[in-house]
Amino acid sequence: MKRNCILPLCLGALFTCVPAKPQENTQTALDELVRTSLNRNREVQALRQRVTQARGLSQQAGVRPAPSVEAEGRSGSPLGSPGDQEFSAAFVQPIETFGKRKNRVRVADVAIALAEAELNQRSTQIAFEIEAGYLSVVYERERVAVIDRVRDSLRESLRLTEARVREGDAAPLEAQLLAVEQGRTEAQRAEAAGRLASAELELRRLAGLTESDTLPAIGPPTGGRAELSLEQLISRALEKRADLRAVRLLEQQGEAETALAKSEAHPDVTLSGRYTYLRENFENKFGLTSSGALTPIRDQFNTLSVGVSLPLVTERRNKGAIEAAAAGSASARLKREHLEATIPFEVRSAYERWTAAQRTRDLLRDAVIGQSNKNIAVVREAYQLGQLRLIDVLNEQRRLTDSEFTYLDARVEVARALGDLERLTGGLLP
Repeated sequence: MKRNCILPLCLGALFTCVPAKPQENTQTALDELVRTSLNRNREVQALRQRVTQARGLSQQAGVRPAPSVEAEGRSGSPLGSPGDQEFSAAFVQPIETFGKRKNRVRVADVAIALAEAELNQRSTQIAFEIEAGYLSVVYERERVAVIDRVRDSLRESLRLTEARVREGDAAPLEAQLLAVEQGRTEAQRAEAAGRLASAELELRRLAGLTESDTLPAIGPPTGGRAELSLEQLISRALEKRADLRAVRLLEQQGEAETALAKSEAHPDVTLSGRYTYLRENFENKFGLTSSGALTPIRDQFNTLSVGVSLPLVTERRNKGAIEAAAAGSASARLKREHLEATIPFEVRSAYERWTAAQRTRDLLRDAVIGQSNKNIAVVREAYQLGQLRLIDVLNEQRRLTDSEFTYLDARVEVARALGDLERLTGGLLP
């Protein structure tokens, strides 16, 4: 016998999972959040100052040795020889040899590129941390939205069922079952709200936002599409990965420092030019002038001399610095070879995770969610015909809710897997 009631088991329809359409401004909002956060981040600002510092040191590395001017005077007056005087002036110019300046500039230029690579690597890492926090907020908000639909429909069902119980049109047990289910849903809602608040606070921390700052518009999770093949992704990673670029630069820096240490083992040449003026008196010695008068004998000299100074050193003087620089270069080379060997495996693993997450999401959408919606409609109709109990309907609705949560997990996993794939390949994918 068909039940003479209109129990609002439109619950099932409200449970139906209809994937939300991506908001067009979601990606724009995330990009703006990342950009603003990087501008505020003190660590990123410090790394930018390191780039400026490296550029200043590079400019200084190209400065040539400064010449020097020397002046010297001598007088015999304080010691009883008033007639003796000497004055000299010299110009001294050190000259760097064996490419010291060129090697020094090369080391400084690599240091600039290394500071920029470190800035890029840290900025990318912070950006993906913010994206992960963003996705956590997306997930928790979607979860709260699902529970809210369940709670609202249960409230309406309980209200109408209690009215039917008062009219004697329904058993009190039905109202009690719905009340228990509503209490269970309220507990889920409280837990989800707490997790959402925690996720939002974590996103604020990652993005450097204060409590007064407004979070950007957050849309549903999407996984995007990567138009590149696995081989192209691996090539892209080997070309664009910031950590790989950094160790390559470290290797170049080690090679440049080795060349500089070797050139510094050779002596520099110092050229000098000196002018000397000397006047001497010969005590108690006299000569005759052209007129035959006696006159003290004096002597006066003006001389110009040039010189070359060359330290007597060998390459052993800088042996320790050469060995240290060569070891640094070898260490960077080994790190580079390790990364070049492991990056393809990391990319393959992330790619497999992403493609598997896509398959899981599509299967849940096409084979689970759709069928669950059909099942709940059948169960609801059977209940109205008196063939099933209310507990059967509630159990089926729970299964549908669990399926919807699973589908939400799959959608978020696709987005997270794509983000991880982008991180491992060096940036946003086309």
